[in-house]
Amino acid sequence: MNGGLQLPPELHVQLESELGALDPALEHALLAVWNASSEEEFYDAERGVRTELIRRADVAVGAVLKHKVSDPAFVTPCKELMKARAEAAGVKLKSHGRRSTRVRLLGGSVIQFRTLQLLPVAQKRPGRKRGVGRRGENGAGVYPALAVLGIEGRATPALRVETAREFAEANSTAVARASLAERGLEIPHKTALRLTYLFADRVLRRRTSAMAEAVLNPPEVGELVGKRVAIGIDGGRLRVRESPKAGRRNAKTHHRRYKAPWREPKVMTIYVIDEQGRKHPRHRTFLDATMGNADEAVALLIGHLRLMGAHHAEHLSLHGDGAAWIWGRAQEIRDSLGLLPDQFTEVVDRYHAVEHLTEISKLPRTWDEATRAKWLKRAMKLLDAGRIEVLLTHIRSLAVGRRAKEVRKASNYFETHAERMRYALYRKAHLPIGSGAVESGVRRVVNLRMKGNSIYWLENHAEAILHLRSHLKAGRWDDLVRSSFEQPVWTPRPRAAAA
Repeated sequence: MNGGLQLPPELHVQLESELGALDPALEHALLAVWNASSEEEFYDAERGVRTELIRRADVAVGAVLKHKVSDPAFVTPCKELMKARAEAAGVKLKSHGRRSTRVRLLGGSVIQFRTLQLLPVAQKRPGRKRGVGRRGENGAGVYPALAVLGIEGRATPALRVETAREFAEANSTAVARASLAERGLEIPHKTALRLTYLFADRVLRRRTSAMAEAVLNPPEVGELVGKRVAIGIDGGRLRVRESPKAGRRNAKTHHRRYKAPWREPKVMTIYVIDEQGRKHPRHRTFLDATMGNADEAVALLIGHLRLMGAHHAEHLSLHGDGAAWIWGRAQEIRDSLGLLPDQFTEVVDRYHAVEHLTEISKLPRTWDEATRAKWLKRAMKLLDAGRIEVLLTHIRSLAVGRRAKEVRKASNYFETHAERMRYALYRKAHLPIGSGAVESGVRRVVNLRMKGNSIYWLENHAEAILHLRSHLKAGRWDDLVRSSFEQPVWTPRPRAAAA
């Protein structure tokens, strides 16, 4: 038993030599660890020390931040940078003096201080004068020192990233907030959502600008240069909430009844394959997703491929099911990357092909299981050999009587995708013959977080979580965070755009 009212002197000296002076709260928390005599007591005591250290971290960071945003040596260059950025957009800024503002730190603490604020100079226009404090068409201005440090939405960048990661990972808002609270971050519900979507909006804006760069000036280097690359694209399902702008309101809630149609988010995956046609163990899969239509999704996929150097890949194979929207744009993908025909292969997922054969085998109602299994075994053997023309003859032999029309319709799948089902050749070339990677991506990104009973999304929120969760599940979260630093937290709206 280590019970006592204070820490042993020699331990106290050691702790102060490593941590600095112990304030009463931290010393009390450390004393609880010293006095712990059971698993439960030690559990509570250790968490108590962590809470106090987080509090001290916020106190230290807060003190430094308050001093930094008041230091002319730092604030003046920040001011000139913001003015230059505004001038480039045709906006003139004027000083509003040092104004009071608040910032929430990584540990959850909120500090208040004063720092320089710049406001846009209002344009003269006819009509009554606007009231004092009203936002003009160029927004509410900027705190230069905070903008340079990436402080947006009254929160530090580390806090926004931490909150966004948790909301992208957890399967509900409640679970995300509970997980944050376990780490001492007690953030109000609306604040947590606001911080998540602030970060998401920034990385989505960065993605848009990166796609423009990919079209104008694709890099000559990248992780896919000289590699054998497999790509896949597929659709998922989630429901979006559409609120009507007119109609009768509920007598009790005064809300109009909203609609919740199903939508198909598009998920894409990019990965390097080794000489045996398997995922390269030292290369991370790339995932992204969008609520955009098929054209927008394929344009996004092409942009990512160009940024990663796929236009200089050794070989690229496209994998998917039989969806017409995928294969109707395969040629666009190849042409956009400038690949030769022998550098690009289209592969229909074998599992989907087998599913179609299984359904065809069920069409003859008089067959017993043995006959059906024998027919299916022969069909699968032809499929695996890539002998699609013989397989079509095998299928059409069932087109007799009442089922003839149904059989001919089912055979169209194999006729349409015959050149995408040469599985024997793909195996010989050591190419994947399935689309499991992208289907796994759909499950992890969409199904496990965004699809479920009574789960509805606003479309822009769905786009945000799709993008965040894709990078998280691909193990590329830090890449996403680092890329966000290239997108300024404050950009003035040009005069012409605001008019």
